[in-house]
Amino acid sequence: MSPATRVLALGAVGAVLVLGGLELAARVLGLASPLPEEHADFDPVGLLPWKYEPNVDGRNALGFRGPDREIRKPPGTFRIVGVGGGFTYGSGQGIDTAVPYEATFLARLEAALTERGGPPVEAINLGIPGYWPEPDALVLRHHGLHYQPDLVLALVTPNNFHNTASGSTRRVGHEYMLSSRARHMGGLGWLLYRRSHVARVFFAHPLARARDRERNAGDREEDDPEIVWAWMQDAWGRMVDMTRAAGVRIVFVQIPSVPRMHRQGDDPAERSRRLRQVCATRNCSVTDVLPAFKGHPAPETLLHSDGRNYSEAGYALVADVILRDLEARGLLPDELMPFPAGRSTEEPAGRAR
Repeated sequence: MSPATRVLALGAVGAVLVLGGLELAARVLGLASPLPEEHADFDPVGLLPWKYEPNVDGRNALGFRGPDREIRKPPGTFRIVGVGGGFTYGSGQGIDTAVPYEATFLARLEAALTERGGPPVEAINLGIPGYWPEPDALVLRHHGLHYQPDLVLALVTPNNFHNTASGSTRRVGHEYMLSSRARHMGGLGWLLYRRSHVARVFFAHPLARARDRERNAGDREEDDPEIVWAWMQDAWGRMVDMTRAAGVRIVFVQIPSVPRMHRQGDDPAERSRRLRQVCATRNCSVTDVLPAFKGHPAPETLLHSDGRNYSEAGYALVADVILRDLEARGLLPDELMPFPAGRSTEEPAGRAR
């Protein structure tokens, strides 16, 4: 070994020892702050932006709400899979609360159909608060279709537009997502940030500034609305294509905004028009809850007092609208229909095609 090579080797060993010592000191002294939520709660296999910890607070072994279900559908079972954000999950009064699982619209739908005494019914809740069409499509691809559903309900809410526009995450290919801050850090920077406490200390200040800039930009909805709508339609279209390839029907359910969560830039009429465009040449349907919401004799009871989320009565209304719409469209097995073969003389309250 030449002297120059020996010097380089000794320098590399010394650098490794120094860095190792710094890393050990940072861990022992607790110098690094905990990973932010969008980094700490990533799906363990890297397929989703974030997902709740399994087997905590009533969540199942996969980190979703509700009981554990067999991946392979039991024979004769009618299975519904629901994807979406906080409304699908069952968010309650305040950002960090939830209504009882039995009060969620999917649990209510399962209970109502089970009472009819037909085949077994399972409504599987794959909602994750904070999600929007892009990660909804990932949940459907990597979890929802594995359950062999007969029907998929995809919830579309007013904050979908803001979350898509805010830049908090962007698609990388069609298989996984990274936060935009992680994207700007590059692959090596992202790996170091997640694995090294020293790197996390080093990156803390630049990331905090980037996060503040990003939040301000999201509040201004700086993205071209047409681009945002195109992103959303692309995700909806891929969800339809996935379900169609699997021989499964999908219904998009539009949820009206609540006062405190209304985001500028989201136009309910435009959202409905864009959804219908996606479904115009594909085998999908749109159910709009707004007419039933407006026609309710006491709409104020459908919301919590904080004005952020729906109350249990609101979830019950949505479950009823969806049930009547599924009946009128003939999307339920004959044994679960209140009238033969899906024929009804009544137009569903939420029909929007």
